[in-house]
Amino acid sequence: MVLDYEFCDELIDESESKFREVVDGIMLLHMGKIVKFDLDVRVEDLASYTAIDRWVLYVTRNSVKKLHLRISNIGDRTYTLPPCIFHCSTLTQLKLARCSFKPPGSFRGFPNLVTLRLASVTFSEHCVIKAPLLANLTLNCCDGMQYLNIVSPVLKSLYVCYPHSYIALNCFMNCKNLRDLGLVFSKVVDNPNHDHRSTLVKFLGSLPALEVLLLDSLFIDLLSADVVLSSGPPFMLNCLRKLSLSVDFGKLGHISCVLQLIECSPNLNELEITVNGTDDNIEAFVKCLKMADCLQLPLNKLEYVSFYGFASPICVEAFAMLFIIQARSLLRIFIEQPLGTKSSKDLSGLPRASPKAELVIS
Repeated sequence: MVLDYEFCDELIDESESKFREVVDGIMLLHMGKIVKFDLDVRVEDLASYTAIDRWVLYVTRNSVKKLHLRISNIGDRTYTLPPCIFHCSTLTQLKLARCSFKPPGSFRGFPNLVTLRLASVTFSEHCVIKAPLLANLTLNCCDGMQYLNIVSPVLKSLYVCYPHSYIALNCFMNCKNLRDLGLVFSKVVDNPNHDHRSTLVKFLGSLPALEVLLLDSLFIDLLSADVVLSSGPPFMLNCLRKLSLSVDFGKLGHISCVLQLIECSPNLNELEITVNGTDDNIEAFVKCLKMADCLQLPLNKLEYVSFYGFASPICVEAFAMLFIIQARSLLRIFIEQPLGTKSSKDLSGLPRASPKAELVIS
């Protein structure tokens, strides 16, 4: 049962009471179990919140497996999830947006939940979510995540975008099966403390099966701190296949950090680097990359390299040269050409470690 935004909005434009009447009629006519219930709606009347509670109660009593709720509001009110959601043991997929997450005291977790995606969800008090089958978790711009503790021993995919403060990673330390990890942070932290740094290092070191890693510039900041990387990263990512990094090459520590992350990933197959910030410290940048020992590990598995957002063609070409010369299995290098610039040299004429390497500049 899918009540998408277009369907709901067309009814609400007539009146919210009309919207409630139509959906009530749909519920009354339905027979049997409900596998999926998807509601995407913008409401204002309190009566509509009560109606949504009623519909959610109905679908949870009918063994719903996939529940998707996106409740936008015109005023300052936030939709609070009804208790029946937290007692629905049949849920395998739960996607929530723009609501308040307040489980009752009797909440014991989601025993069959496999996928959980929360966007702009608010947690106002300590909350433990036990989900023994949870494999995929996405937390996007949620408030109050310091109150959240998710127990999911078989978690395979974790993506967190957290714009307000540093996210605590401690509750994920036991996720030994994690394959796919993305950590995105949109707020600058001028002085991240030692606990944040050491927790991140410990967390990455606790993921022996990690295959895909996405880190933004805040986490590169943490890893590039001298207290952590003075002699290289204290962990190896032996299963890592894809590495995506957002970096600020105005900070020379980011260059060293990127190189060390590559070195601790001996089976890396795909690398993406996006500049988030400046790369105007050109002379120091190029000097660092030309150091004889800047990249000591042979790149035997690396096949695909992509560069995005570089303001200086000199910087991106210096980085590209490093892989053209050293990556023996390289198949393709993609460079997003800075707008209004021209290449300072012809990279296609460089000697290549891989005869199959293709250079694409767009």
